[in-house]
Amino acid sequence: MSGLPEVRLHVGDAVVARVAAHHARRVPGVVALRADLTQALLGLADSVLHPDRDRGALPADGVHAEVRGGSAEVTVTLVTRLGFTCRDVAQAVQREVAAEVGAYTGLDVPVRVVVAEVLLDR
Repeated sequence: MSGLPEVRLHVGDAVVARVAAHHARRVPGVVALRADLTQALLGLADSVLHPDRDRGALPADGVHAEVRGGSAEVTVTLVTRLGFTCRDVAQAVQREVAAEVGAYTGLDVPVRVVVAEVLLDR
């Protein structure tokens, strides 16, 4: 032992959600992440109550994360485009988000993907 105290770490839900959102957006076939109603209302209320707040942080709209013990359950709600297979996009998002959030936080990360919309090219 080096005499250093044991480090206790808790990674917050918002940290996991932001990292997950960042990596989900980078997956080919993901056009956008879609905030659910709760996220949309909270974002609107926050912008009204805190108009001067720095908006430079990574947005987590479209991602819900809940950290429990050594794991973080993540749900990603996304929009894709016609021409991409929903199953392939969802699997790619699951792999990318689980690997990157897990590497960043040290948590086990089961990922659920909801395809909320498919954009049609006109």
